[in-house]
Order: sequence, then structure tokens, then C-alpha cells
Amino acid sequence: MKILIYGAGVVGCTYGWQLSKAGCDVTVLVRKGQKEFVQKNGIHIICSDFREKVKKDTDIIFKPTVIDELSSNNDFEYIIVSTNKLQLSTILPSLSKSAGKANVVFFQNNWDVFTEIDKYLKPEQYFFAFPFMVGGGKEDKSIHCAISGLKYSNTPLGEKDGRITPRVEKLSIILDKANLKPVISNQILVWLITHYAVAAGLSAGIMSAGSASKFIENTAIIKTTMKAIREGLAICERMGINPKTEKANRLYLLPLFISVPIAKKIYSNDALQLMFDGHINHSPAEIRQMIDDIIDSGVKYAVITSNLAQLKSYISSNQTNKSK
Repeated sequence: MKILIYGAGVVGCTYGWQLSKAGCDVTVLVRKGQKEFVQKNGIHIICSDFREKVKKDTDIIFKPTVIDELSSNNDFEYIIVSTNKLQLSTILPSLSKSAGKANVVFFQNNWDVFTEIDKYLKPEQYFFAFPFMVGGGKEDKSIHCAISGLKYSNTPLGEKDGRITPRVEKLSIILDKANLKPVISNQILVWLITHYAVAAGLSAGIMSAGSASKFIENTAIIKTTMKAIREGLAICERMGINPKTEKANRLYLLPLFISVPIAKKIYSNDALQLMFDGHINHSPAEIRQMIDDIIDSGVKYAVITSNLAQLKSYISSNQTNKSK
């Protein structure tokens, strides 16, 4: 199976490396000017893998095929778009011209760009997935990643309309072969939209605390975070998306005296801490955009987002203090 990873980010390269180990022919699309460097040096990946009982640390040079231009007569079966949300508007026009017959898999946070995607691609050209079990960041051109082994860490994927199609099943088979725990969803949009609301609130809380380890020690910020997540989920309901249909959201709907101790236990997990710290340290612009998206949607759907706004103000004051 020929797979293109669109963008040499942490998540895309980690999944690409794992799919390559499972027998896929993996190509990575890099920015103009990077091709020769990546071809010569490969992609340095330092990985903490928690999928087995004992954590496995790996330091490898991943050497996929590298391209810096995509042609519409390409022979890829799947194009996995793993860039962050902020880059999507510049990618879509290019994809509309160059995707060819490949199945485009959007592998990123999404909240409000579904109609935007439809301006450039036909429904039969794309579907959605999410790299829920991988996270991390880049340092000195090296990728530092974690692969979670938690029960609910998996790779959800599915068609926008909920159908279970051969192309989704085929990708699921290869993800399973790579031990990336695919779960085919018949409501992938519900999963993505509610996850966005949760991730915005949770990232805001962790960023406010300064790190994942400080977050789990700060009961006040955890409480505010839980309430901020509920605000986001309330917006989802106003949008016609029912958060209760996804098991992962149930924690945030529990009374605080129950949810806060559970959250402390869950988020003390080593893999999650590495993933969270990687996200807040290396994707702060995307997190700020996610927070603003939820606050703006709160205005649109008449949901007060005072807790999320409070976390946003903590982040702003932290950054001001750091710059002094």
C-alpha cells in the first residue's frame, strides 16, 4: 500500500514510521527547500512507546521516500494530511489540484472547516481520522514523540456520513497491523467536534498551569478546566452534536467532586504527560486558535464561556510575565 504523509510533523512522521514498519510504502511530502536535507539525513525520531507493559524507548533515523511536490497523476492510495489546523486553508487549494485518485484522510483537529473542505474536495475524495494515541514535539530538527498504551488511546476513523466503506476498512486493517488500534466510527464528526471542545479546554488548563505535571497538582485549575470543557460541550449541543453519545466525554459531565480526582489520576499517565507537554510547547498558536474558536462559537450560540476565558487570561498573564 502506497501512503503519502502530507507534512513532516510529529504525528505524521510517527504514524508514517509505524506504517512503514507494518509493510507500507511510505512517502513524506516536505516543504520546498527541505527535500535534499531530509533525503540525506532522514527523520530523527526519539520515541517513548507505552503500548507494551514495559515502556520502550527508541532512537532511530526514519528514511522514507521524500518529495516536495505532489502531482495529480500520483499513485498513492491514501494521502494522510497531518498538518495542524492553521495550515489547512493553504493546503486545500493545492490538494484540490493534486490529490488525483488518492483517498485524502484528514488527520487533524477540526471544528468549523467541514464546509471549507467541501469547497475543494468531493465527498468521495476524503474521510476523517484522528491520531489520538500519538503526540509530542520537535527539538533541534528531531521528533520527540510518545505512543500511548492506554485503553482508550486509539485511532478513530470514519466517513463523514457514517457509512463503513471499503476504503475505511482497508486503512483500518493496515493501522491494526501497525498496532495503532483503529476504531471505525459511524459518527466521526461527533467524535471530532466534541474532541475539539475537550482538547481546547484541556490544553488551555495545562498551558495555564505551565506543564502537565503542574496541572495535575493544581486542583483549582483542574476545576476551572473541567468547567471550561463543559462550556465547549454545551456549545456542541447547541450545534446539534450530542456529547453524551461518545463515551470519552462522560468524565467531563460528572459532578466535579467525582471528575476532578479521576482527571488527576488519568492525566498523571506518563505517555499523556509527554503528549500534552509536546503540544503546549510546540503548537501554542494552534491551541490559542482552538480556544478562540470555542469562545467565538460561544458568542454565536449564546453559551457563556467565562471559565475558558479565565484560562485564556491566565495564559496571557503567564506569557507576559515570561517576557519581562
